[in-house]
Amino acid sequence: MATRKICIHGIHDPVLQKIDGFDVAVTTTKRDELRTAIGIEDVEAMILDLDADDAFDVIIETLEVKPHLAIVGVTGSNDVSRIIHAQRVGCRQFASRPLDVRDLITALQGALQDVPAGVRSGDVESKTFAVVGSTGGAGATTLSCYLSMALAEVAKTTALVDVDFEFGMVAKAWDLSPRHTIFDLCQFDEFDRQNVEDVMIELPSGVSVLPRPAGIQQGQEIDESSLKEIIGLLQTWFPYVVLDIPRRLDARTGCAIEMCDKLLIVCQQTVAGVLNAGRLTDGLLEFGMSLDQIEFVINRYNTKIHSVTADQLEKRVNKKPIGLVPNHYKSVGAASDLGEPVTTRNPVRKAIADIAAALSGDSSIGSGSRWVSSLGIGG
Repeated sequence: MATRKICIHGIHDPVLQKIDGFDVAVTTTKRDELRTAIGIEDVEAMILDLDADDAFDVIIETLEVKPHLAIVGVTGSNDVSRIIHAQRVGCRQFASRPLDVRDLITALQGALQDVPAGVRSGDVESKTFAVVGSTGGAGATTLSCYLSMALAEVAKTTALVDVDFEFGMVAKAWDLSPRHTIFDLCQFDEFDRQNVEDVMIELPSGVSVLPRPAGIQQGQEIDESSLKEIIGLLQTWFPYVVLDIPRRLDARTGCAIEMCDKLLIVCQQTVAGVLNAGRLTDGLLEFGMSLDQIEFVINRYNTKIHSVTADQLEKRVNKKPIGLVPNHYKSVGAASDLGEPVTTRNPVRKAIADIAAALSGDSSIGSGSRWVSSLGIGG
């Protein structure tokens, strides 16, 4: 039987060297050593001292590096509130002091059972794209919806999460009346695939929607740790995850941005659109995000109406837009009011398919020819 690699942090006990079926690949005592180790070593689980003062910080930092690591906390305490807190930050199972090898093996097996098979075997490769508008009404939700559809055409399935918990319109865009929302999902003590699938709404296009809460107060009750865990689980099941995020920098939005491979900033050909795109970019770069992680889309593009050009956006943000989506507001708005997508022949949908191809690296998604040149519209 193959052994599974684990990491030990902050514990020195002879029992840890006698765990049948598991190989202690690395033992660490300092947090920087741990971050380096789990980034290099192919470990599936970690055992740590839950009674240490910085135990919760260790769990959070570790899961930022390896979101699906199975974590077992060792404790000699009977403090229920501490156990609950540990669960909330990501500790999956617990073992009591003094350590018993059979108890430890049971805890490790239980923690690993919660990790989907695709993650354990390494055969799931997921990309996550977050979409935000530089101004209100920029069309970010429309882009999120059609981007999800374009990615699902090849991947067969894509998750679309409405992270605007107060005023999100993803469900409305598809004329959905959700029975359950992300708020209901957050009422579970633990998330698993079954209860996530029970809440999501699967569309004929292959897009599975996770709707925003029904009420504003419900939205305010969802914290970033729950959002992080939900996104992490979706990344293990879906080849693509699209996050429609609000134009607001708070802990939850920051969590979504941190977990995405690319952030798409959607703006229009207005002075406010370009200035806010630059302002948002400056802030994200100051927070440590790289320009490689950010892409720009100009929506409702039409040089005959607007004087602001794509070159002016590029000059402000120091990067060319990844896509120019033409101004077909009337047809897109009418389709949205009906809760139906525009046809695949619509230039808006073709342009967004080209953006999906560029993001995913799959040229079969795109329209095969640039719509800009076909319309005679210059950059």
